[in-house]
Amino acid sequence: MKVYLVPQEYVRDIYPKIEEYIDRVVPTSNGRFDKIDLLHDIIVGKATLWTVVDEEEDNKIYGIIFTEITSYPRRKFLSITFASGDRLDEWMDESLKVLENWAVDNECESMEITGRKGWVKKLKPHDWEEEFVIIKKQNLKKNNLEVVKTEKDNGKESRKQSTPTVRVKGISESTA
Repeated sequence: MKVYLVPQEYVRDIYPKIEEYIDRVVPTSNGRFDKIDLLHDIIVGKATLWTVVDEEEDNKIYGIIFTEITSYPRRKFLSITFASGDRLDEWMDESLKVLENWAVDNECESMEITGRKGWVKKLKPHDWEEEFVIIKKQNLKKNNLEVVKTEKDNGKESRKQSTPTVRVKGISESTA
């Protein structure tokens, strides 16, 4: 199987052939993205779409990969944001080679994936290592905080508060 970069102008043409794979990745975003968001990122050039094609089976598409070049303040990475497909074991090696070449050509020093825990085990034989864990909290609610008031005494700022907590300087009463 071969991995191909899909030029932005061809995304609309191949969409019917990849829609099922996009449908699979949307739930893995846990509400962060919908189909239209992913397609928008490809069409405007924020992300890059790759297809996995079996040329021996009349160019049947067996998978898709979404990537983005992420420029952090001190490092540049190729981020693999989504991947979906069938027969992954048949195209994983090839796709990682192609994507690594793309990363080097775009002056990236590393590649990263944000995804499900299963990727850690799957990528370990390819010299990938787990770096972070993402922990989230949902159902956020507004908490009542005490506003810390400051006053100046002889030109020096001092805090007066009734509880021993530290607050961000300049917090508004509406935020607290």
